[in-house]
Amino acid sequence: MIGFIKTKVERHFTFWDIGLLKTYGAIPGLMIGAYFPQIIINVQLLLGVIFGALLFRYVYLIFIKNDFKEKA
Repeated sequence: MIGFIKTKVERHFTFWDIGLLKTYGAIPGLMIGAYFPQIIINVQLLLGVIFGALLFRYVYLIFIKNDFKEKA
Protein backbone atom coordinates (compact mmCIF):
# COMPACT_ATOMS: atom_id res chain seq x y z
CA MET A 1 0.00 0.00 0.00
CA ILE A 2 2.82 2.42 0.83
CA GLY A 3 4.51 1.70 -2.50
CA PHE A 4 1.23 2.30 -4.34
CA ILE A 5 0.70 5.71 -2.71
CA LYS A 6 4.37 6.66 -3.16
CA THR A 7 4.14 5.92 -6.90
CA LYS A 8 0.94 7.95 -7.22
CA VAL A 9 2.45 10.90 -5.32
CA GLU A 10 5.57 10.91 -7.50
CA ARG A 11 3.51 10.84 -10.70
CA HIS A 12 0.63 13.19 -9.91
CA PHE A 13 1.50 15.57 -7.06
CA THR A 14 2.81 19.00 -7.97
CA PHE A 15 4.93 21.29 -5.83
CA TRP A 16 1.72 22.96 -4.58
CA ASP A 17 0.07 19.65 -3.67
CA ILE A 18 3.00 18.65 -1.50
CA GLY A 19 3.13 22.11 0.11
CA LEU A 20 -0.60 22.18 0.83
CA LEU A 21 -0.48 18.71 2.36
CA LYS A 22 0.94 20.23 5.54
CA THR A 23 -1.92 22.75 5.67
CA TYR A 24 -4.36 19.92 5.03
CA GLY A 25 -3.01 18.10 8.06
CA ALA A 26 -3.19 21.19 10.27
CA ILE A 27 -6.82 22.15 9.54
CA PRO A 28 -8.46 19.33 11.57
CA GLY A 29 -6.16 20.15 14.49
CA LEU A 30 -7.25 23.78 14.36
CA MET A 31 -10.91 22.80 14.22
CA ILE A 32 -10.68 20.26 17.05
CA GLY A 33 -8.60 22.53 19.28
CA ALA A 34 -10.77 25.60 18.73
CA TYR A 35 -12.55 25.66 22.05
CA PHE A 36 -11.22 29.03 23.17
CA PRO A 37 -9.74 31.10 20.31
CA GLN A 38 -12.64 33.11 18.90
CA ILE A 39 -10.88 33.84 15.61
CA ILE A 40 -10.68 30.12 14.73
CA ILE A 41 -14.30 29.57 15.71
CA ASN A 42 -15.31 32.43 13.41
CA VAL A 43 -13.61 30.88 10.36
CA GLN A 44 -14.38 27.24 11.17
CA LEU A 45 -16.81 26.88 8.24
CA LEU A 46 -14.16 28.22 5.85
CA LEU A 47 -11.60 25.79 7.27
CA GLY A 48 -14.07 22.94 6.82
CA VAL A 49 -14.64 23.89 3.17
CA ILE A 50 -10.89 24.08 2.52
CA PHE A 51 -10.41 20.72 4.25
CA GLY A 52 -13.14 19.11 2.15
CA ALA A 53 -11.80 20.54 -1.12
CA LEU A 54 -8.27 19.35 -0.39
CA LEU A 55 -9.58 15.96 0.73
CA PHE A 56 -11.36 15.42 -2.57
CA ARG A 57 -8.34 16.65 -4.54
CA TYR A 58 -5.95 14.24 -2.82
CA VAL A 59 -8.39 11.32 -3.11
CA TYR A 60 -8.70 12.08 -6.83
CA LEU A 61 -4.94 12.32 -7.33
CA ILE A 62 -4.16 9.13 -5.45
CA PHE A 63 -7.03 6.80 -6.35
CA ILE A 64 -8.85 8.07 -9.45
CA LYS A 65 -6.42 9.82 -11.80
CA ASN A 66 -5.12 7.55 -14.54
CA ASP A 67 -1.48 6.53 -14.68
CA PHE A 68 -1.26 7.02 -18.43
CA LYS A 69 1.41 9.54 -19.39
CA GLU A 70 1.44 11.30 -22.72
CA LYS A 71 4.31 10.19 -24.87
CA ALA A 72 6.25 12.99 -26.50
